[in-house]
Amino acid sequence: MRQSELSLPGMRPIVLAILDGWGYSKQKIGNAILKAQTPNINYIGQNYPSLLLQASGKAVGMTWGEPGNSEVGHLTIGAGRIIFQYMSRINKAIESGAFFENPVLLEALEHIKKNNSKLHIAGLLTSGSVHAYLGHISGLMNFAKKNNIDLKIHLFTDGKDSGLKEATSTLKKAVEYMKSENGTGQIATVIGRDYAMDRNKNWDLTAQTYDLLTQGVGEDVSDVSARIERCYAEGITDGKIPPLVADRSGLIGSGDALIFFNFREDSMRQIARSFVEDDFNAFPRSKVSNLFVAGMTQYFEHPSLKVMFPMPTIENGLTEALSKAGINQLHIAETEKYAHVTYFFNCLQDRKFPGEVDLLIESVKNPGNQPEMKAQEILARAVEELNKDFYEFMVINFANADILAHQGNFDKVVMGVEAIDKAIGALKDAVLAKNGILVITADHGNAESVVYHGSGSEETKHDPNPVPFHLIVGEYQRLRSDGEIAQSFSDVKGVLADVAPTILEIMGIEKPAEMTGESLIRNLS
Repeated sequence: MRQSELSLPGMRPIVLAILDGWGYSKQKIGNAILKAQTPNINYIGQNYPSLLLQASGKAVGMTWGEPGNSEVGHLTIGAGRIIFQYMSRINKAIESGAFFENPVLLEALEHIKKNNSKLHIAGLLTSGSVHAYLGHISGLMNFAKKNNIDLKIHLFTDGKDSGLKEATSTLKKAVEYMKSENGTGQIATVIGRDYAMDRNKNWDLTAQTYDLLTQGVGEDVSDVSARIERCYAEGITDGKIPPLVADRSGLIGSGDALIFFNFREDSMRQIARSFVEDDFNAFPRSKVSNLFVAGMTQYFEHPSLKVMFPMPTIENGLTEALSKAGINQLHIAETEKYAHVTYFFNCLQDRKFPGEVDLLIESVKNPGNQPEMKAQEILARAVEELNKDFYEFMVINFANADILAHQGNFDKVVMGVEAIDKAIGALKDAVLAKNGILVITADHGNAESVVYHGSGSEETKHDPNPVPFHLIVGEYQRLRSDGEIAQSFSDVKGVLADVAPTILEIMGIEKPAEMTGESLIRNLS
């Protein structure tokens, strides 16, 4: 489709629907998207311009072959450019040696020397790289070894971005490095991420984590791996490992230094707040005195929370460009993905731009029991607002595919995918009834790979598959031939960073100089 063919006179509402975790794969085994009945998405692929976008690895600023994730995906879509991600920045700093001269690490070292105290590191033990990375734990061990520091390690077992039962194998790798010539330290406490990394204000879970790390409120164990194996036998997977104390001399105390090594911000805010805020009142807490606290990245702004790798400044993303053009815009998501259509989509800006309204739909407590989640409520609110003829741009997140795929129940994922398809069909009709334009894409793959191809066991991690891109415009509706459809999905023809420039071109708004993505219009047919 040439630019001259995109004759869309007058301002028309544009709706961007992001199907979280909806990747593309021809592999049928474990593919909940192919298994599901999706007549509306199928119709769209047959009747409107479509193609595939790369949503992983270097295309989203990560390392080669690394699966994308919701945060990186929404950031890249919203920024209209490839942003060098935290993990890559930290990796390069470790490789170059700059990591060991990080001013915050050196400040922690001085605090420890002054107080003759311990260094504590806390964060996610994972084989993935969505929230944290095993190599960064090794880097901190190396720093402690170089500086002869007494290091205590507090680990949050994964089960979401890793397999459900990978903690013992990942722990073995961490311990092997700890005992190597470059490593040091002792495992002090272990607890599941569902406790330690809650981001939904379930403060009782955060309280249990705080009490474990500071008071040792948990089960004493002499062999962490053996206790985790018993958890598996009891039906408890990594995310829900109960509070375990492996070394009571390793609890966080007065005068110590604490570094949270997760680079993903949102899931560290509650636990970090409990350590740094003087007026903290989410749960009863005995604040540790004279404690040096740092985060690998900026979880939030607070004078008592030091930041090793500050966030980059990203200007003139899609939200900001639309705001400067006087466009009224609505951002809609349920709780689990609300930060993604606001903070991440807005290029790490924790504020609303002029003309922006954000709408939060409360998530269900247990998506596995209600796989339709809040798709229909999101649809209803979107259509309601669309019919007011006020918003010229909307971004909507449908979370079902990703959230359910992380739980690993294939049949539930299928049901969630079908719920999205139903909502998309109604959304398409509502947008076209307003002479509007619907853009559909995804942030990363997940639901198309819910079962390991080899073993048939549950696969709960993201995958590096490409994601679809559909442009639904009334003028371009026509039945494509089988050959045309096959061609549309035969090869990747763009990246997530191309979505924002495409939307701006459709709206007749000049692309900011900072956006390096290219409009996809010329690649569509």
